[in-house]
Amino acid sequence: MTKKVLIVYATGGMGHVSAAKAIEQAFKNNHAEVRTLNVDVIDYSTEVYRKFFVDGYNYISSKKPKVWGKLYHWFNKKSAQTIPTMLSKIAIESRFIPFVKEFNPDFIVSTHPLPMVLVSASKRKEVIDIMSSMVVTDFGCHSFWVDDQVNYYFVATDEVKTGLVNYGVPAEKVVVTGIPIQTKFSAPVDKKSLIKSLGLKDDLFTFLIVGGQFSLGDLQTVITDIKAKTDKIQFIVVAGRDQYLKEELDKSNLKDLSEVKILGFIDNMHEIMSVSDLIFTKAGGLTVSECLAKGLPMVINKVIPGQEEDNVNYLVNQGAAVKVNNNTEIAQAVIELVVQPAKLNEMKKACQKVGKPDSALNLADFIYKKI
Repeated sequence: MTKKVLIVYATGGMGHVSAAKAIEQAFKNNHAEVRTLNVDVIDYSTEVYRKFFVDGYNYISSKKPKVWGKLYHWFNKKSAQTIPTMLSKIAIESRFIPFVKEFNPDFIVSTHPLPMVLVSASKRKEVIDIMSSMVVTDFGCHSFWVDDQVNYYFVATDEVKTGLVNYGVPAEKVVVTGIPIQTKFSAPVDKKSLIKSLGLKDDLFTFLIVGGQFSLGDLQTVITDIKAKTDKIQFIVVAGRDQYLKEELDKSNLKDLSEVKILGFIDNMHEIMSVSDLIFTKAGGLTVSECLAKGLPMVINKVIPGQEEDNVNYLVNQGAAVKVNNNTEIAQAVIELVVQPAKLNEMKKACQKVGKPDSALNLADFIYKKI
């Protein structure tokens, strides 16, 4: 009889979605005989709840980060989670749990706490009896992840495991796999060929800047400040999904500089990372896990209070990232690493030491053995 694994996420930040996709890919690569289904629990909610959950998170985390930070810490106690849990059950349970029963998986793995709230409630009522697990997608531990009905937790580090144990989770339930990332971030690449195909120079320091935090003015300031201190550097600027920024860049003086390469949305970030020496990026758990797997040191500026603070604290303590506070400090940090290759090399070693490129495969292997 075909074994089935249900992979569930919630659209509250792209990291949860990416982790779910990475797990699905790992099963297809190593255990193709297992039937997997990857679903967004929000698809089973009411329209009002969906708009509140998705749009509310996106707005508060991006526009009101201090408010998000206060909410993050306020809800880090079980007494404060009662009302959100009740509302989630009312909005989603009546459609989601019947779907779970119909699919009847042998194992459920969730990359967000929300689906497991519903699954565990049904387990307590003996409506379903299915092994379940949660993937903690950051380098810190919030009590919202803790649930006495969950059979296993997959976590990034021993420190996160300790955090869960301190919340009362039995140590034997916690498995340190790393945060699941796509296998392409561990695949070997021909760096010389990539450098040539991208039109880069192989004798220059390559600084990768990923959009989402910068305005055009910020980018111009940072690049100009760095170029004023060193000519041993080239830049890759990835605007990503920010179409407005891409259009602004294409009309700016930056596009005329031979040492600046401007890209929009791309699907080969693993290759771009492979030819880079340093990256300016956000501090999401999945993103930084991809950087660690590639051995790519990070410069991090704006941090969403809460889970991203945990991520940055871990990275800085491990020597894998530099935390800065403004454009001037970004330029200073980059220049320092350009002129001190030994320091950059130590950061690369730190990334490689704590990176877990096979995280998704190891997680899938663990579940496969259980079913």
